[in-house]
Amino acid sequence: MIMVSVGSTNPTKIKAAERAFKRVFGDVVIKPVKVSSGISPQPLSDEEMVLGAITRARNAFEAVKSDYGVGMEGGIVKYSFGVFVKGWVAVFNGDKFGISSTISLPVPEFVWEKVVSKEVSELEVLMENLSGIKRIGDSIGAFGFFTNSHYDRTKAFEDAIICALAPFISSKYYQ
Repeated sequence: MIMVSVGSTNPTKIKAAERAFKRVFGDVVIKPVKVSSGISPQPLSDEEMVLGAITRARNAFEAVKSDYGVGMEGGIVKYSFGVFVKGWVAVFNGDKFGISSTISLPVPEFVWEKVVSKEVSELEVLMENLSGIKRIGDSIGAFGFFTNSHYDRTKAFEDAIICALAPFISSKYYQ
């Protein structure tokens, strides 16, 4: 049986890890662990999200005797072609990391403006205000809200975890 420590107590992230690891390995035990990300509460770049995911994965792995530690970090990013909500995942086995991103969801420009101007402290506050859903990041997230629930935060992180597992499950990865 595979033991997985997840660097979060967020129900969405725990469910994503459970689904992904069950799809890949079958029987798993998921152990949520409250750990520090080492970054700001509202990441505004890919680099910051990756660093947060790596830190969470390492901290979760070290906090619980497990086969894998998983870190997930979501945020918003502004590129020259638009603003996107996305996340990054890191999986750590004590030796190496697997890293992958979620899909990127385009969001209105005002999302970036309200967060960067500090009109709202975090994306989740803005999403709660828009949706009327308390703790929306624990459920559908911005992914579910802006896609009318055709896709959600759990699925986004689940897919990214499976992709981050590539270095651990593909015999062709390190040829």
